[in-house]
Amino acid sequence: MTPRPSVLVFPIDMPQSVAFAHTARQLGFSVVVASSEPVDPGLYSEYTIAVLPYVTAPDFDSALAALLEQHQADRVFAPHPAIWWHLNALCQKADFPARFRVCNESPYEMDWQAYGTSYQWAEASLASRPLLPFAPSSALPLATYAGLHRAYNLIPGQSDNTKLFALTQIARQIGPGDVVEIGSLYGKSAFALTWLAHFHHVGSVICVDPWEIASIRNQGEQAHLINAAVASRDWQQVFLGFAASLAMFDNVNYVRQPSEDAATAYRQAASDGWICSDEFGSTPVQGSIALLHIDGNHRYEAVMRDLETWLPFVQDGGWVLLDDYVWAFGDGPQRAGDELLARRAVKTAFVAADTLFVQL
Repeated sequence: MTPRPSVLVFPIDMPQSVAFAHTARQLGFSVVVASSEPVDPGLYSEYTIAVLPYVTAPDFDSALAALLEQHQADRVFAPHPAIWWHLNALCQKADFPARFRVCNESPYEMDWQAYGTSYQWAEASLASRPLLPFAPSSALPLATYAGLHRAYNLIPGQSDNTKLFALTQIARQIGPGDVVEIGSLYGKSAFALTWLAHFHHVGSVICVDPWEIASIRNQGEQAHLINAAVASRDWQQVFLGFAASLAMFDNVNYVRQPSEDAATAYRQAASDGWICSDEFGSTPVQGSIALLHIDGNHRYEAVMRDLETWLPFVQDGGWVLLDDYVWAFGDGPQRAGDELLARRAVKTAFVAADTLFVQL
């Protein structure tokens, strides 16, 4: 039997190392993790744990060679700049007793990668042809869009960067009012809406989601793969992720109820002027929706029910967004969106990514 390829991760006590070790294990590598500092074995129980001297110690090179030989590791992941520099030079020495290569680029390049990608997106967004002919609010600074892109893409979810670009465009068109999202999961699109509402002085974002399976167990016959997958999800974990994703904002809150029940809670919050939660404290509510984002149960009847429930709150000139208008697992959002376009007076409508954007 051919032995599994081995990789050494050193030092393990860095976030990049932990992420790499996890991925390497999933890819079938035998992973050896090492540190020069004491580590908690319980954190790395899935790996072989080793100790190496500090890279500045006289016996570091010999200890490294012995460790590589012992575990037949021919590659090393090293995200620490000084360690990477030393190992990168060491692996090129013909007289070093263990043959290996450093399998990551310079840590300085690694550190910049995510920021560089985000700045490229931000530059492209600012240079792109506007989706709408007139924007009463100015574009935000380049660094602000780059920061939005980077943080947005750290949150789990299917919302892509094309949709994010569209959100940055319509955020410049939105007047004062509440932003209400039906279906938030980990809060990826909610994060973008909250960020943009903050910088464009729109108003509060209210996320409506029961974070439980009953409301989305059945999303239609064509969505049988989706229906089967959601049964294994830990919804309390998803809610905790949502709370952490939005924790830095003071203009967001949530209603943890099904959509129809949440409308009653929203109406009461508008009467009170506030909505409160343990996670976000008190958040002002106007009772007039400037943007409604529907991304709950995608079954046709459920999408129509969300529209019927929440459209009365949407102000003239307000926006309605139907997520997954283009969807591989059914046509519920598309049918509901087409009915909305046929029945209501519409100022603007377009599709970006998979979402229908409608300005009433």
